[in-house]
Amino acid sequence: MGKINRYSVEYEWANVIFYQEVEAMTIQEAKERIQHTKVNTAIRAVHVIEDVES
Repeated sequence: MGKINRYSVEYEWANVIFYQEVEAMTIQEAKERIQHTKVNTAIRAVHVIEDVES
């Protein structure tokens, strides 16, 4: 299994800005996790918070 990181994802949904922490292997996977749960989400930024050992 690969290395898992914790990301802070900033996104806009229904004209409101939200921040959510997600664990994923890549930035793209972090974005997809948010977009999968929220339809029509605009990802504004993704930041690595910390590396989590898997």
